[in-house]
Amino acid sequence: MMRFILPLFLACSVNLYALKKPNVVIILTDDLGWGDVSYHGSFIPTPNIDKLVSRGMEMNRFYSNPVCSPTRASMLTGLHIFNHGVVRPMMNPAAEQVGMPTDIKIMPQYFKEAGYQTALSGKWHLGMSKKEFMPISRGFDTSYGHMTGGIGYFDHTAAGRLDWHRNEEALIEKGYSTNLIANEAIRIIKNKDDRPLFLYVAFNAPHTPIQAPQENIDSFSYIENERDRVYAANVNALDTQIGKIINSIEDQGILEETIILFFSDNGPVYDIDPIVKVIAPNLINAKGNTAGLRGSKTSALEGGIRVPAAIWWKGVIEDTKSDQFFFVQDILPTLLAAAGIKIKDEVFDGRNKWQNLLSNKIQSPRNAFIGARIISDERALFNDQWKLYYKKPVMFPVSGAYNLFNIIDDPYEKNDLSKIEVEIFEAMKKTLQEMPERDVIGNMNPVHAYLHGDDAQGGVELGSPWLDGEYELNEPPSALYSFFIILWILLQAFKYQLIIFLFSTGLIIYFFKRK
Repeated sequence: MMRFILPLFLACSVNLYALKKPNVVIILTDDLGWGDVSYHGSFIPTPNIDKLVSRGMEMNRFYSNPVCSPTRASMLTGLHIFNHGVVRPMMNPAAEQVGMPTDIKIMPQYFKEAGYQTALSGKWHLGMSKKEFMPISRGFDTSYGHMTGGIGYFDHTAAGRLDWHRNEEALIEKGYSTNLIANEAIRIIKNKDDRPLFLYVAFNAPHTPIQAPQENIDSFSYIENERDRVYAANVNALDTQIGKIINSIEDQGILEETIILFFSDNGPVYDIDPIVKVIAPNLINAKGNTAGLRGSKTSALEGGIRVPAAIWWKGVIEDTKSDQFFFVQDILPTLLAAAGIKIKDEVFDGRNKWQNLLSNKIQSPRNAFIGARIISDERALFNDQWKLYYKKPVMFPVSGAYNLFNIIDDPYEKNDLSKIEVEIFEAMKKTLQEMPERDVIGNMNPVHAYLHGDDAQGGVELGSPWLDGEYELNEPPSALYSFFIILWILLQAFKYQLIIFLFSTGLIIYFFKRK
């Protein structure tokens, strides 16, 4: 008799929680890799993330897009990159003035309409050149943090200007950004009103430039390599603040009323495209870890898109691990279902996985799509156990390459099965090729990014805060100038290969002359 009553009781409990409209807290990290957490064997201690994973559900197959802006847009819209159009990271507003399309309803708007208090603490990176691109115009009651992709942790600047704000007004404030973002989240939790809370906490750690408080760095003095030491201090400081946020939820007595979702926006900086290294040299300061997965940030190989993640709702989802394929665009429909928020028309690419998480019954992916277009156009299509990987350089008129992997049996992507599983390969290839593409940003212009992007090599003039709007839009250079800059970028990117080629050619010429 009990085996019939117990499931009924649990179902009723879940329904009661849904009626109360749970708080939703999303904790997003920036460039945290699969191998950067100690529960995946990292040398960096992450006890608070580990505790969250062990108390909740470890999401063992969670996939983000390969870079930051596309992941954030997919999370908030429930759409893949070619339906929301944010196909690559956005640059500072003096380099380009674009934003996530305003005609698409996004996550905080859904929650706000359902009676939620909505707040953002941390990184936005979805447009700031116009008010309509910014968080408060997109459904957040309050917004705090920074708007661009990467800032100094202590000076809060990006590309030579202050990028720190409260409610979209420039703010000069002392402190380490990881701590400040967490402090704001804790303040919101402690002062929440009678409405349920939707809180989006978007850390900039461990995005470059990699920095940490000196006391955190000193605690890792046993690590010889300085970059490893600072990176470990950065990630460990992030872990500490995540623990404080979760403790504040518990201290307020609302843990059993709160869904906590934790994940990373993409893989770590580990094996970056050489051209990207030249355009954004700050990236090489990072020391992320994929725990052996191929690829890294910017790549649609597993190291760039499979990220550490967990979800916890005490009394509802806890103490378990799931191998459910879960994609970043699944977040919105899943959380709306968890909160009991009904949507009249299906408007998402992502799928509602809420019942799968509750039952831990695996739902196979059906043409789930992940990707980004930066220096290379990289895409991954998932269908059952199959992953079709595609890569094509954007700068050169060459054909793209396809690989097919059985991602369940071959998580390290060693065996291309495209010539063995021909029927599956051709069907998935056809699906990928016929996918409509909406692009609101356009391809990355490497010369423009090199001269005027966030790691500008053309010299950055220090100026007033970005949000003051006292800057001019830099136009892309002429075709002739661009040609010479492209040559310079390629020379820097492939200088070692060029040296080896010239040396080898010299040896061959010398050998034949001797004969």
